[in-house]
Amino acid sequence: MTERERTMFSENNRISGRQMYRLMTYDLLGIGTLLVPQMLAKAAGRDGILSIGIGMAAALMYLWILRRIAPPAQESYPEYMERQLGRIGGGIVQTGYLIYLVLLAGYVAYLFADIILRDLLRGESFYLVLSVIMLLVLYGLAGGIEGRARAYEMLFWFLLIPLFLMLFAAADEVCTDYWAPLGMSSLKGVAGGAYGVFLNLSFAFFLLFSGTYVRRQETLFAAGKRAILFVGCLHAVLYLVLEGIFGVPALAGMDYPAVTLMSTVKISGGFLKRTDAFMFGVWFFTLYALLNSCVFYGSSIAEKLWKPIRKMPKGKNYMWIFYGSVAVAASVAAICFYRSREVFDWYERFLWYVGTPFLVLAPVFAAQKKWGRRLLALAVICAVVLLVMTGCAPAELEDRDFPIEIAVRDTKDAGLAWYEAEQAGNRMVDYSHLKVLILEQEFVEDEAAVQEWLAFLKEKSEVPRNAYVVVAEDAEALLAQSETLGEAVGDYLEEQFENVSQIKKQAYPTIGSLYQEMDNRQETLFLPYVTVKDEKPAVEQYYVWKRGMPAGMVDAEAARLAFFTQNRMREYGLPLEEGMLLLSDSSNEIAFTEKDGVRKVVVTIHCSGSVQGTGRKENEGKLALSAEDYMNRMAANVRQEKQVDLTGSYRKLGGAARGWYEEYQECGENYEEEVAIVYQVKINWIHLS
Repeated sequence: MTERERTMFSENNRISGRQMYRLMTYDLLGIGTLLVPQMLAKAAGRDGILSIGIGMAAALMYLWILRRIAPPAQESYPEYMERQLGRIGGGIVQTGYLIYLVLLAGYVAYLFADIILRDLLRGESFYLVLSVIMLLVLYGLAGGIEGRARAYEMLFWFLLIPLFLMLFAAADEVCTDYWAPLGMSSLKGVAGGAYGVFLNLSFAFFLLFSGTYVRRQETLFAAGKRAILFVGCLHAVLYLVLEGIFGVPALAGMDYPAVTLMSTVKISGGFLKRTDAFMFGVWFFTLYALLNSCVFYGSSIAEKLWKPIRKMPKGKNYMWIFYGSVAVAASVAAICFYRSREVFDWYERFLWYVGTPFLVLAPVFAAQKKWGRRLLALAVICAVVLLVMTGCAPAELEDRDFPIEIAVRDTKDAGLAWYEAEQAGNRMVDYSHLKVLILEQEFVEDEAAVQEWLAFLKEKSEVPRNAYVVVAEDAEALLAQSETLGEAVGDYLEEQFENVSQIKKQAYPTIGSLYQEMDNRQETLFLPYVTVKDEKPAVEQYYVWKRGMPAGMVDAEAARLAFFTQNRMREYGLPLEEGMLLLSDSSNEIAFTEKDGVRKVVVTIHCSGSVQGTGRKENEGKLALSAEDYMNRMAANVRQEKQVDLTGSYRKLGGAARGWYEEYQECGENYEEEVAIVYQVKINWIHLS
């Protein structure tokens, strides 16, 4: 090889600091966004955000240490380890890393295949999906560090922008009351959560094997620092959104909460029912990138270990022997995880508490060769294929049924009806377009049956969590209105809830809301009680679901006051003697007071007001007092008769009344009985007729 050829080769294997930053971001992102939120919820609870901060700080300190132990730029890290430890010592350490990387690759491949089977290709063979994944990984190994960096640089924002948009859309569903109280977790829990965050971010040790591809080590580690800060901040935002939507108890019980989040977000317009369809691309490519790295680094180590023992021809294709061997070994590991939950659980503990710390302390990897056009082509092809397959089972459209609504009549046929629907004929039942779940009143009043049904339904990942839940006296009679309406009842109700009603769509409970209350036990939900009026579905009552239990019926006026109090209603009308008082643009505050042993929830309503009737300027004060009296009487009656708090204040205890929170965690059923509700109305008059 001439000097010119050697120079060209060297230049073609150089990447910029920006490219290194994006490569590092991909390696840190995949597993972290899938597993860290649940781990934080279990370990640190609401203090998980503190654990993220501590974990980030620890990772940055670790990066500072790496900067000082990094080998010279002209020497690879494996060569550095052999020089420091000798051939035998270095070989023993590298063998340990090889075993770990094979198991890590198998672990990532299992997660990869599991997500695809749960949400993309339900009913397909695990072995087939795993084989396709590994073939794609082997294909991607044809690319070098430069081509790989260019591919991920081009795809970086195309993949992350949808994630940011989904987080932005989900922010509208966040209940900030779920963030409090802080400081309730033990020091051990916070430290455990911080450890998990640190282990995820500690994959920054990959930088040690990239020193020969970046001109200056300062650029290399600056890229690592940016990647840690970016991914750490993304973890924080994601955790706050997940915690604010699901609550800590529900979040701790989810396998992949970030994926579940995307099926919960509801976008108005109805053109896209399952928003998670656009999100699988993020995890597809991040998991693919990490799996690709594990197989390559493992193959590089295998080649280093084998070469001193047996000389191999230095042909163009000889490395494929090692690529294939490591990929097969990783596939065997993934199959073991799939076939035995005990093996999987054991390896998770090994990964986080033995293997990863070992890798963090003395990582030995190699770097890739050049040429990554095939990887770029692969990425584009996979993106197109993914969008085509997303949300669809392996059946043609004409061979599938798409239920818009499901009716559950009683405790006996709930599961049976589901089974019969799936087994009827040769057509596949696709629930991804479900809009409304109709529960008969008799069924709802059986708490044990409902809990069992929800647990069953929760296992059906194809059922969208953002489908609305309503109650009806006769579900069959309600479904029969489709002929009169000229459209499905589910379509009609969804349109009413999202575009017609003055009530905001966030007020209407969804399947996901019921799932969450099974664990959280904090919310008072108002399920629309749908009847037939003038040959159309109508809502004149609401069935109350209080902290995971049925609590009886309230009329529409009481529910509307609850929605207005909780800022979930655009305009609220009060029928007063002076005429109809219309309140809008509300900004309501809830405070907790205690005096002489009497506990009160004080609701201060700041709003604009107008009167349709005989109101005059001099009646402003009287009208405000009349509104207060009306609200107080209604809230008191519902509290005394139904033991229902229209203010939804129970969920706010953690952030606003810590002492009350600790007390009522043990006896929540006493809250509505012991705490009075007081309304104060402050109106900015915009019109008096």
